[in-house]
Amino acid sequence: MLKIAGGIIVLVAAAFYGWRLSMEQQEHLEQLLAMKEMFLMLEGEISYTKTPLREAFVRIATQNKEPFAGFLKKAAEGLLENRKSMGDYWRSLVEQEKNRFLFSKEERELLKRAGENFGYLDGQMQLKNLELYIGQAEVMIEQFQKELKEKQKLAQTLSVMCGLFVIILLL
Repeated sequence: MLKIAGGIIVLVAAAFYGWRLSMEQQEHLEQLLAMKEMFLMLEGEISYTKTPLREAFVRIATQNKEPFAGFLKKAAEGLLENRKSMGDYWRSLVEQEKNRFLFSKEERELLKRAGENFGYLDGQMQLKNLELYIGQAEVMIEQFQKELKEKQKLAQTLSVMCGLFVIILLL
């Protein structure tokens, strides 16, 4: 009886772990969509309202959700205290905050590159760069969406199979 109860607990834990991995994949997609949304908002702030970067970061942070809200608040604060160029500061901030994002190395690199030209280029060039990064984010989102269901199903299946394997080993 005790072995059966232990087996059930192991199986439930394995299934829960698979479900959690599946939810992480969904959250990853949501963060990619939020990054694209942040780029679109920055584009709007630069093109229509001609808002200074610091003020644009603060406005967008209030409209965005985590992890980008906190990230943009830090970027706005850093503009006041920063001695480095905005691009260097942005790259270092992405590195500091990398644990907040569920991004792959390629996605994190896109976020780093997006901020490299803030403050250097005129408004039109910044807009062109943001358009480029929005397009790249869209490609990443489409690719991830194609793979999402498959990854979720694989995570759930493998976790249950590993749970069953552990049960067999314990019996």
